[in-house]
Amino acid sequence: MKKLPMIITAFGAATLIAAPSFAQDASPEEEATETAPAPEAAPATIDTDGDGTMDAWDQRGDGKPDSWDTDADGAPDAFDQDGDGAPDPK
Repeated sequence: MKKLPMIITAFGAATLIAAPSFAQDASPEEEATETAPAPEAAPATIDTDGDGTMDAWDQRGDGKPDSWDTDADGAPDAFDQDGDGAPDPK
């Protein structure tokens, strides 16, 4: 009979140790309302000269090119800051 109090004590201690982890778990209702942030879409690329190579980007999302790759290195190097649809002079 002396083993029963020791078993009850061990079970009680295990319950107390595990209780905080149960309290921190999110309920199914909370999990359903949390959403991951949507990844930001990359700007659309545009072939402005018709050669089959994408050489401009639509960063504003208005369907017009906003930046151009004039030296074919894959990075934009001419930009349209004033919104007229043409590269600005350097």
